[in-house]
Amino acid sequence: MAKSSPLAAIRAARRLEVTAAEVAYWPARGTRADVTTEQAAAALGLNENTTRKLMARFGRWNP
Repeated sequence: MAKSSPLAAIRAARRLEVTAAEVAYWPARGTRADVTTEQAAAALGLNENTTRKLMARFGRWNP
C-alpha cells in the first residue's frame, strides 16, 4: 500500500493511532490506579521510563 498509495497508507496508520488512543484511555487510567509503574513495565516488556510516557500519552496526563 505504501508504494501504490502512500497517502492511503498514512491515513490508515493515523486511523490506527486514533483508535489506539481512544481504546487505551480508560485502561491506562485504571492501570495507573491499580499497579505500579514497575509492574506495568514488566507486563508491557518496557522500561519504566518508556512505560510512564506511554501510559501518560494514552491516559492523557503529564508524565
